[in-house]
Amino acid sequence: MKQYFPELRDQFRSLAEAAAGVRVCVIGHARPDGDCVGSQIAAQKLLAHFGLESFMANADCVPNSLLYLEGSELISIFDRQMMNDTALLYVDCADEGRVGPKTSIALQGFRRIGNVDHHISNTGFAEFNVVDQGASATCEILAGIAFDLQVTITPDLAQALYTGIMTDTGRFGFAATSSRVFDLCANLVDCGASPQAAAENLYENVSLARLKLLERFLGTLEYACDGKVCIGELKQRDFLETGTSYLDTEGFVDYARSVSDVAVGVLLEERKTTTKGSLRAERKEIRVDQVAAQFGGGGHACAAAMSSAMSLEELRNGLIESLRPRVS
Repeated sequence: MKQYFPELRDQFRSLAEAAAGVRVCVIGHARPDGDCVGSQIAAQKLLAHFGLESFMANADCVPNSLLYLEGSELISIFDRQMMNDTALLYVDCADEGRVGPKTSIALQGFRRIGNVDHHISNTGFAEFNVVDQGASATCEILAGIAFDLQVTITPDLAQALYTGIMTDTGRFGFAATSSRVFDLCANLVDCGASPQAAAENLYENVSLARLKLLERFLGTLEYACDGKVCIGELKQRDFLETGTSYLDTEGFVDYARSVSDVAVGVLLEERKTTTKGSLRAERKEIRVDQVAAQFGGGGHACAAAMSSAMSLEELRNGLIESLRPRVS
């Protein structure tokens, strides 16, 4: 039988053996996306395959577009009181700080038993690091491990895994979308995943308020670095006046990147005490993960983000200066 991730399969098995008798919290990153939520659902199923008790938690709520996934309703908002005698399994997190600043502080001192991830900037911070930096999505890794372990993949689990892969590959359009991705997704469809359900819930179920927020973002787009960078921004008032939240900006940065002849798209979001920045690059050689790292963030070679104490204008200027030599 074909094996997708034999080494990571064995690493996950070792993780499960080390967690015997331990309650596990499967935790994802702040502002969870499709790969994060799908990975949490899948990781919990894999832990159950080994007879382990677990629960799922995040700093932020699951976006409405992902609530169609069976099991997403079981993901709780993190509360330290739920952590008695608990070990941590991080999914889709390049480092322990990705769970959010307050949650990261609250988790200090707890056993970091596992880390399943695909980010190029992953720091290997857990006891067992189930990491493939070349994979398109954490759900790609977990799907491969599930097939390698011959876990029974129900339609609900297949849907969660397919959704995570679809979203993190940009609907199968990003550079990391390999033949293995299509092979895995074909098998997931055979197990009951519905591409139609994923597309309808993720891309054809948009609120009018979110479109009004997008309109505001598009209205701020402007060039930098001789037209090689396109930057847009959202102020706090934009969210208040449109009745939206920070969860509604998923995918906005791709509009900036899609402008003709632009090498890097940038989205800046003003928060109460910080500024969030998202970067998308047309090619991996630009290494926007390294740019993000200069401002306390990280991610992938073509997709990265950061949260900075700088003002929006300060972060804008800093990013432009860091990106200029990379896109010249």
